[in-house]
Amino acid sequence: MKTFLLSFIVIYILISLPTMLGIGYVIDWMPEATELQKFKGYVMEGLTNNFLIKIVISITISAMFSFFLQNGNFKLD
Repeated sequence: MKTFLLSFIVIYILISLPTMLGIGYVIDWMPEATELQKFKGYVMEGLTNNFLIKIVISITISAMFSFFLQNGNFKLD
């Protein structure tokens, strides 16, 4: 279960990275916005944008990864 959960989190973040880095969309900021506000905006937008698709992809890949690790067909040596 730990393998599944850890791989789910890692895969979800990897899928969210392009959006977090501002690739594919634009956020218009007011001139008074601080860097922290912009950072929080990019991170939250990246994590929540198309979250259903990301969850399905992450669950599928994590389940396959966990299955291969449990069966011993895949080693991380």
